[in-house]
Amino acid sequence: MMTEQSLGACGWCLDRYDLRRSVEIAAQELDLNRVQLGFFSAAAVLEADVDAILATAKAHTVQLVGVFLAFEGEDYASVEAIARTGGLAPDAVFAGRLELLRECARRTRDLGCPNLALQAGTVQSDVRSPTFAKLLSRVGEAADLARQMELELLLETGRESADILLRFIEALARPNVRVNLDPANFVAYGTDDPVRAAVALRERTAVVHLKDAKSPPRPGMLLGKPASLGSGDAQIARVLSKLRAGGYEGPLLIECDVQRFGLEVVRSAVDYVRSMLR
Repeated sequence: MMTEQSLGACGWCLDRYDLRRSVEIAAQELDLNRVQLGFFSAAAVLEADVDAILATAKAHTVQLVGVFLAFEGEDYASVEAIARTGGLAPDAVFAGRLELLRECARRTRDLGCPNLALQAGTVQSDVRSPTFAKLLSRVGEAADLARQMELELLLETGRESADILLRFIEALARPNVRVNLDPANFVAYGTDDPVRAAVALRERTAVVHLKDAKSPPRPGMLLGKPASLGSGDAQIARVLSKLRAGGYEGPLLIECDVQRFGLEVVRSAVDYVRSMLR
C-alpha cells in the first residue's frame, strides 16, 4: 500500500557529490526516511566510504532503498546524443563501464541495498537488428553481475516506449531484472504516454522516480524541459492513482534538482505528493 512512508528522495538531487550529506538533507530538511543513492563518477564508486554512509543512514533512521549508477561521458544534449553515448551501448567504453558496474554492485551489496539501477541504453524497436542483440547481450552480462551480488538490476525507463522495453526484458529472461519507473522520461523523450506506460510496466516496477517535464517541441529529436512537480506533462497525479490501484508498494522518490530549482521546490514537491497519499 502506498502511504507517506513510501515517499523518499533521489540523493543526488540533494547533494550530487556527498552521499552522506544527501542522506542528512533528506532526513533533516525534508523529513524523509527513504533515499536512493547516486554514483555519478568512477571516483565516487571507488572512493565510497560504505561504513560512513551506513552510519549516517542509521543515525537519521533513513532506509537506503537502492543505488543508481550513471556513467561519465553520457551526453544529454539531444535524443541522438544520449542514444549514442548512453549506458552500455558504446563499444569503446563498454568494458570499462561493465567493470565499474561490477564495483558498484559490490558497494550496493555492502550498503544493504536490494537493487542497482542504471540507464542501460536505448533499446531499438527491431528485435532482429544487431544493435538490439548487442544491447541484450550486454545488459544480460550486467544482470548476471548483479545476481552474483544478490541484487536486482533496474532499468531506467523512458528512452523507448513501455512496450519496447517490456519486450526487451522478456527477451533477457533474467528474473532479477525490473524497472526504475520514471514517468517524466517518457514525456522528455517523447516516447510514450506516461500514464499508459506506468500501467504497462506496473508489474515490473521496483522503484518510482517522481519528477516532471514539458513535452519537447520536436519529439524524438530534442529533450523536453524540466518542470516543477505537477506543472508539466507527466500527469503525476494520474500515474500515482494507477500505481495505487495496481497495488504498487515500493518507494516513491522525488527527483528535483536542488542546484537548478532550490530546496523550496523540492519541499513543494514533497508536499504535493504527500497530499495525494493521505
